[in-house]
Amino acid sequence: MDFDIYHDPRLLSDVHAGYRQLQLDAPDVFWTRHNGGHWMITRHDLIQQVMRDFEHFSNKELEVPKTESPFVAIPINLDPPEHTTYRIMLSKHFGPKVVAGLDAKMREWANRLIDRVYDRGEVDFAEALGASFPVSIFMEMAGMPLDRLEDFRLLVKDFFGHHSREYHVDLQRRIVGEMEAIIDDRIANRRDDLVSRLVDESVQGRPLTRDELKSVLLLLFLAGLDTVANAMTFAFRNLAERPDLQERLRSDPTAIPNFVEESLRRFAIVNGVRLVKQDVALGGVQFRKGDMIIAPLTLVGLDDRANPDPTSFDVDRAKRRHLTFSTGPHICLGHYLARAEMRVFVEEFLRRIPEFRIQTGYEPHFRAGLVMALENLPLEWPVERRAEAA
Repeated sequence: MDFDIYHDPRLLSDVHAGYRQLQLDAPDVFWTRHNGGHWMITRHDLIQQVMRDFEHFSNKELEVPKTESPFVAIPINLDPPEHTTYRIMLSKHFGPKVVAGLDAKMREWANRLIDRVYDRGEVDFAEALGASFPVSIFMEMAGMPLDRLEDFRLLVKDFFGHHSREYHVDLQRRIVGEMEAIIDDRIANRRDDLVSRLVDESVQGRPLTRDELKSVLLLLFLAGLDTVANAMTFAFRNLAERPDLQERLRSDPTAIPNFVEESLRRFAIVNGVRLVKQDVALGGVQFRKGDMIIAPLTLVGLDDRANPDPTSFDVDRAKRRHLTFSTGPHICLGHYLARAEMRVFVEEFLRRIPEFRIQTGYEPHFRAGLVMALENLPLEWPVERRAEAA
């Protein structure tokens, strides 16, 4: 089929509606010649099989087209059993207990950012709040310099664009250089932050090497500075279009975790990528060693075979199914943190901001590709009601 994950007009018009239309029109598995040529898998059961089967489908190459980059992001570019040691080491830094301890800090950041826009009655949510909130939390948690937030955001957004192999590898080199400077500082001066703790970490009874530290921070940089920002913006676009839902969540905040989960299902943003390690048949197709596969996690939540009436947004949906944070050995390390960030920000925003809506004349700008984004979201709320909302 003629489908380009970066430039297909259906995706650039509305990335989730475009993927759902593709799912309805396409076979369960198909080949596209674009971007070096790769397979696309469009249905939940097959996507789940690919994401869990590390014997046949490798994480070694996560870019399409292939970059064959010299840089490795640990542990995501590794397959079990090599992957498992690093995964265990990192998991304790992102577990439920650690995330629960960040609640007060998350609320502090949420209100600090809301304070900046509260009196204006309007904001372009995408960067000013949707990105600034989770990125600020992650950068402070990690120990990255907060005065570099804008620079780092530009770097990570550029990384998830569509570029030549050479430029893409150069972006990785620049990110690794930034992380190396932070590592050098923490080696000399420990602080109470994640990078300092990683400097003191060990695997298999030995300290992490400098190269391993750089590789781990490459992954954390790419994941921590973009994905939750995009999930937040899609969630708030939907919320801004639903005053009834705003009212329900204000009157019953206990429904907010379900709202977050339904948002993650309905507006998933990541495409799973795998390299075929050895010949294997799946879904009536023979995959060959060296083939690239894209398994859009977006399509799991939108699959009518997994979720009845999948395009409807239902906070009370029973048996909700999605793989927004992937599945199997490579399930996202930060999924507890991501869920908590979204929940806390929705709670604080609805507590302080009255009924809000999208500004008239809005034209959305979508980024398609391996990690999808909504790059603008101008919101407004009535100025005269702000005092009572406070």
